[in-house]
Amino acid sequence: MYQILLNSPLFRGISPEELNGLFQRINHQVRRFRSGEMLAQVGEDVGKAMLLLEGRLQGEMVDFSGNSLKIEELDPPQMVAAAFLYGPKSIFPVYLSAKTDGEMLVIQKKDFTAMLSMESRVMVNYINIVSGKAQFLSGKITFLSLKTIKEKIAYYLMQRMKFSGNKMVAIEITQTGLSDLFGVTRPSLTRTILEMEKQGILTWSRDHVAVNDLKKLQQILGK
Repeated sequence: MYQILLNSPLFRGISPEELNGLFQRINHQVRRFRSGEMLAQVGEDVGKAMLLLEGRLQGEMVDFSGNSLKIEELDPPQMVAAAFLYGPKSIFPVYLSAKTDGEMLVIQKKDFTAMLSMESRVMVNYINIVSGKAQFLSGKITFLSLKTIKEKIAYYLMQRMKFSGNKMVAIEITQTGLSDLFGVTRPSLTRTILEMEKQGILTWSRDHVAVNDLKKLQQILGK
């Protein structure tokens, strides 16, 4: 467990000896979970710090029509609901379920607060994690405000081009996974991609997308 924790952003800069000393002073437990298990419901009290040690989790929202929208997938050694542990409404904003078998470290809020007061580096790391989550959620809100599939594709590609700096965008997710991310059906996504290819905007391959006309892609987003 400690080796995984040492790779976690929460314990960046902490030595193995210091980490061991911290955990000797606070109460904690390791919880196992099974694939398909529902770990938290929307509106449920967070109440504890959770750090994924093994497996994969998924956070999703469900609208009034019963349609689900995947918000985020979590892999080790990420924190779960880090941005919602404190505050006036310390509740889960999404449904949290297990995509695989796995386990997580669980620390009750009062013990986690004590740990933050014991070690300032952990406190700073936690603040950075929360800030990063706030930025992620801000981008997600922008994404959810987009109405058409074409706008969602354009935004998705533009965001990745911003970091890569070129017009060849690596795609590390299947079209099925992408349709889940966009909250649309796979056939609808495929039709839109084919339409954008016919318009000469892009060429979509299995593991990458070539942006052929950046100006047209930007115009989709009104830029």
